[in-house]
Amino acid sequence: MKPVVRAILAVLAVTCLSACAPVVRSYIYMPDPLPATAQWLGEAPREVSVTTADGLSLKGYYYPPRESGKRLIVFFHGNGGNRYTAARYAAPLAEQGDGLLIADYRGYGGNPGTPSETGLRADAAAFIAYGRTLQPGAPVYLFGHSLGGGVALDAATREEIAGVVTLGTFTSLTAMAPAYARAVMPDRFDNLKAVTQIKVPLLLIHGTADDIIPFSEGEALNTAAIAAKVRVRFITLTGSDHHPDFAKLAPVALGQMAQMPTKDWTTYAQ
Repeated sequence: MKPVVRAILAVLAVTCLSACAPVVRSYIYMPDPLPATAQWLGEAPREVSVTTADGLSLKGYYYPPRESGKRLIVFFHGNGGNRYTAARYAAPLAEQGDGLLIADYRGYGGNPGTPSETGLRADAAAFIAYGRTLQPGAPVYLFGHSLGGGVALDAATREEIAGVVTLGTFTSLTAMAPAYARAVMPDRFDNLKAVTQIKVPLLLIHGTADDIIPFSEGEALNTAAIAAKVRVRFITLTGSDHHPDFAKLAPVALGQMAQMPTKDWTTYAQ
């Protein structure tokens, strides 16, 4: 193929991707609207607002710690959700007295903007920065569910944090897409690469009966992290689907977070 023909095809491909991106993203990101009335199972969290680097004002929720010196856990929810559903689901993470900041994304839960990989990266950075002002000096842990796992893993390669936890997370968005759609995917969330770049302890959790993100995706992330000698542990939730009982899961995850700073936490699989 002549160089000029290759150049023309490259331009056409870029043009097509640019034109298709908004349409494709509308099928990738599926936020739920907030309910008309919030109903909390226990104490209601505090509504907070952060400003992203590109000027968007995003709302989230915050469960303050019961005492000083506790951890700050920043929770990133999955697709098809929002800060309200996330705050209700992840609330057990605050039951040991830690601060819990529920991040929300642009375009989700009535927040302004349109979601994209670059946009969600900016949203995560804004919530993490804001969390540091809420609990100055507190160790920061990131917890991501599904799509939120991709957001958390990406942030973990850029932020000074104490550890990261994912639940039901994929290797990449393209791996989840049909083969015919992969060429026009504008966003990737290459988690398989991200897990090899993390310098802090990593906890991967996945249900064997997950019918949204196959269990094999979690296994692949674990294998990649082990090969890169990342300090990783993999928890298998036998029989659990994509939304395991968080009341039972939270104490396990919190226990692992408590062990992360110690020397006996797994450096990598032997």
